[in-house]
Amino acid sequence: MRQWGVLAVLVALLGLATGTGVKGASSERSARWAACPCGPQGVPAGEPATGPKPAGYTGLPNPAFGHYVARTADDPLGGFTRRPLDRFIVPAGGTFLDPLHLDPHYGVDYTYPDDYLDGKILWVHPIGPGYVTARSACLLCYVDGDAQGRTRIRLPRYNFGFGSLILVETPYAPDVSIYTLYAHLARDFVGLGDYVAPDEIMGVAGTTGFSENVHVHVEVRYGPPGRFWNADFSQWSTLDRWMAMMFVDPVWLVFPENHGLMIMALKKYIAEQPRPAAIP
Repeated sequence: MRQWGVLAVLVALLGLATGTGVKGASSERSARWAACPCGPQGVPAGEPATGPKPAGYTGLPNPAFGHYVARTADDPLGGFTRRPLDRFIVPAGGTFLDPLHLDPHYGVDYTYPDDYLDGKILWVHPIGPGYVTARSACLLCYVDGDAQGRTRIRLPRYNFGFGSLILVETPYAPDVSIYTLYAHLARDFVGLGDYVAPDEIMGVAGTTGFSENVHVHVEVRYGPPGRFWNADFSQWSTLDRWMAMMFVDPVWLVFPENHGLMIMALKKYIAEQPRPAAIP
C-alpha cells in the first residue's frame, strides 16, 4: 500500500508539471502569459506597466531634465556670475592644466591662506546655477586619512583623490548639460536634487582626499544630460564617464567676456550629435 501511495504522489506532481493537473492554475497561467516562453511577453493582467525612469538608486527623478537655467536675454550663460570663494588666490600649481602639477590638472584651485590660517571658514558658492546631481561626504577620507581628511594616495574609496565633493548639473539644451565639480570640501550643506544659485553657500573648502592645503578644486565639463545623476564617484565606471567628458577651463564660465567661447563649444557639441532619420 505504501508503494501505491508513493506512486499516486508522483503522478500528481507529474500532472502539475505538465499542466494536466489542477486545471484552475493552468488556465490562469495561460491567461496571464503567452503560450511560448520564448515569444514576446506582455504585462501580466492586473500588474501596472512601468517604463524606464530617469533616476538613480534612490528612485528620485533627476530635476535637471527639461529645466534650462543660467540664461538671460543677452547671455545664455548669464547665470555664471562669480568665483567659488568671496576672497581667493590661485596657488602655484593650481591653474588649469598647470605644468607645475605632477599630473594633468583639469580644473582650477581656489584658496585664501590669510583666512584659513586665521581660523576663518572659506565658504564655497556655486559659480553658476544648477542642480546637485551627485555628492559624496567621503567619510573614509577621515577614517583612513588625517584629522582633516587628507590622504596620501588616490584610492577609489577616496573618490579617486577628489575627497568630499559636490557635482552640479546646469542644463543648457536637450542635448547637453554643463557639469561643475567642487572637490576637497570639508563639508557641504546640500542634498541630492537641490537647486543652487551663486548667491547661496553650498559648502566649506577643505583638504579632503589627495590634497595638501585647504582649497576647493573646480572642474568644468560638458556632455549628455543626466549622465551623473546620483553617481557614485568611488566607482571606476563613474570615473571613466567623467574623464570621457569634454573639459574646459573654468575661466570660460567665471568671466562673462569668455562666455562666447563656451557657447561656441556647446553649439559645436550639439551640431555633432547624431540625428537618426525617422523610419518611414
